[in-house]
Amino acid sequence: MNMARALRAMALTSIALTLGACAGVGDVPSRDEFMRTPREIRTGAAESVIERVESAVDRAEVAAAVQTIVTAAPICYPWPGVWLDASDRRNFYFARYDLMARDWGDEVTNASRQRMREFVDLGFLVARDRPDMAPGIVEYSLTSDGAAFLRGSPYGGARPQFCPNSQRRVVEVTNMEFGQFACGSLRVTFTHVADTWPTWARTEAARQRVDSTWAPPGVPMTGQVTLGRQWFRQGAAPPGVQNGSLRSLCLDASRNVTGDDLNLNAQ
Repeated sequence: MNMARALRAMALTSIALTLGACAGVGDVPSRDEFMRTPREIRTGAAESVIERVESAVDRAEVAAAVQTIVTAAPICYPWPGVWLDASDRRNFYFARYDLMARDWGDEVTNASRQRMREFVDLGFLVARDRPDMAPGIVEYSLTSDGAAFLRGSPYGGARPQFCPNSQRRVVEVTNMEFGQFACGSLRVTFTHVADTWPTWARTEAARQRVDSTWAPPGVPMTGQVTLGRQWFRQGAAPPGVQNGSLRSLCLDASRNVTGDDLNLNAQ
């Protein structure tokens, strides 16, 4: 009997240690989260599932989800056509304005140089003349903001552009409409405002662009976005996305997520 009790105690200790080790792993779901996870995820039948938003959803959760989407809303500045030499250093680009002037003409070359200068003024690039390489070469290097906001690549594929974020604040969720929409099951109407200029809007031209795209600081606007609740199998959620969170999820014919339907000027 004493031996049986000892073996039972050892087994319970082993189970406790195993559970304790699992509790220390960040991506192990809690029991509550596990029970809320769709069956297709629990059984491994699907990597991702989009659920309808429950009618009893917490309004604070909705507001927080909308704020995440609004903060990231971009204004995009496409790069001009620039003749670049290949660089073996990441985040460095060598513009050949000498060759551009020769083959494309002064007008195109000067317009492209001015556009790149605007990116320097916005704090996305640092420019340095490189006459040691050849007359007319300018070295551009990405700043931390530039690296964070850059989309695409100047060396092929999607056209490069800087897409800084709105940094606007959600003031209030004014309406929640449940239904079946193209990008989710909960359509949210809200008001939003900028308390100050975005940190990247360092120039008058950038501030005018913000004014014309949204509104000046202190001027509220009405926005709208549709939400669904998305679940992922363990470890499959994109970086920065919480499993089971509310997201705006527009799908194509193949059921692939193509973006969101955020409209910051829904008046």
